[in-house]
Amino acid sequence: MAAKPNPALGLVLGIIAGYAGVVGASYAGARLQIARQVTFDSIVRHGLQWLVLLLLIAAVLGLLMAGRTIGAGVMVGAGALMTIAALLVQVAPIRQVSDLLTLFQVPGSKIPPYLLMDSSVLFIGVILLVAGIGRWASDSKVAKLVGQGQLQDYQGQQMTFPTQQPQQWGGYPGQQQQPPHPSQQQQTYPGQQQQPPYPGQQPPR
Repeated sequence: MAAKPNPALGLVLGIIAGYAGVVGASYAGARLQIARQVTFDSIVRHGLQWLVLLLLIAAVLGLLMAGRTIGAGVMVGAGALMTIAALLVQVAPIRQVSDLLTLFQVPGSKIPPYLLMDSSVLFIGVILLVAGIGRWASDSKVAKLVGQGQLQDYQGQQMTFPTQQPQQWGGYPGQQQQPPHPSQQQQTYPGQQQQPPYPGQQPPR
């Protein structure tokens, strides 16, 4: 049987992973940009660790969203968190925005979360939210079918083929031999000997 989707669990994980992703990606991206602008050199020598951290965060979030059972919830949770936080940064008063940005900073760091400030998180959050809602609706239908026992997993099932009847002489593959018409049956006359059948030919009935 196919695994039953559990988007509710994914929703909780998505909120947590989305928050950690925004904090970590904002910090790694800012450090990467600072290393690039200050040194005017390749990041391989001065900021490779931040590039690896950024890619690692993206890979973890991608794996969670690709999950078969929790992927829809993760997308909705992370997308909703990113969208709401980015919207508040853009529309809320400056004093409240300053307090909100502090929540998305790495503890002990003075680097603000630039991903929230330049609206890139808002763009990504809306995409994840819309795609996650659509996938959640699709997974709900799958869960309903699984509950009714109407959905089966094709893995492990053997394919069966109809048995073929033995091919008779004079026919084509898949063609059934029709019985001879009464007028076409071989008739014998008095004094006529019946010829023996050829090899592979069935004697007339």
